[in-house]
Amino acid sequence: MDLCVCLDAVFGDAPIEDALRAAGETGIRAFEFWDWRGRDLTALARQATALGMSAVIFSGNTFDEPFVDPNAHARALAQLTRSLEIARHLGVQLLVIHVGYAIPGRSRADQWAAAVAGLRAAGDLAAGAGVTLAVEPLNSRLDHPGYFLDTLPDADRLLNEVGHPAVRLLLDIYHMRLMHDDLLERIPQVLAKTVHVHVADVPGRGEPGSGAISWPVVMRTLRAGGYRGAIGLECWPTGPPKEALRRAEQLLA
Repeated sequence: MDLCVCLDAVFGDAPIEDALRAAGETGIRAFEFWDWRGRDLTALARQATALGMSAVIFSGNTFDEPFVDPNAHARALAQLTRSLEIARHLGVQLLVIHVGYAIPGRSRADQWAAAVAGLRAAGDLAAGAGVTLAVEPLNSRLDHPGYFLDTLPDADRLLNEVGHPAVRLLLDIYHMRLMHDDLLERIPQVLAKTVHVHVADVPGRGEPGSGAISWPVVMRTLRAGGYRGAIGLECWPTGPPKEALRRAEQLLA
């Protein structure tokens, strides 16, 4: 399983060229980022090529286009269409999808139905471009209060109802550990749907090894379940970023 550094989390507001260079100096050859808007994508592609690095995943939509709102589907699909164009330009085959925050005053059943319909339409667009969408449940206890999709059982059920081969799961160990004390027992149940994994430690969301999660056990669980995708380091370093990445790389080997 290759490590993939999240430039936004690990390097913050550092210029993209500096962030890529620093990540490459650790030996990591894959990277991800959040929103493509506001970035010089030509410079990003040029720098990545020069360093022998490749983008793995970025966000296909934002929280401003929630799939739980049928009135936002047109905007979400328009955003996704543009993201798919950028994915083709960068050679990326995975996009993160956000279902959005729960809408006050609207029933959960209605929002659920909207998410199912919207994700099916998104899946059709992605499949036509040879891209897989990774739906990410987020914790609602600390970082994202009110987020609609915040547990693994709900994410599993949602993907089953969507029933689209191009709509899969992004398993974020940090987010789901905050929601599930028994996360290690739950991971094998969703690995068949998982196409990308994010890691950060609990508490604090620092690099693996900075908190209480047993990362050797997590890695054994992923391997035993057949996961062979990338491990995305979406963490906030507790020290100099390159040192944190090297420590994480050793721990996750």
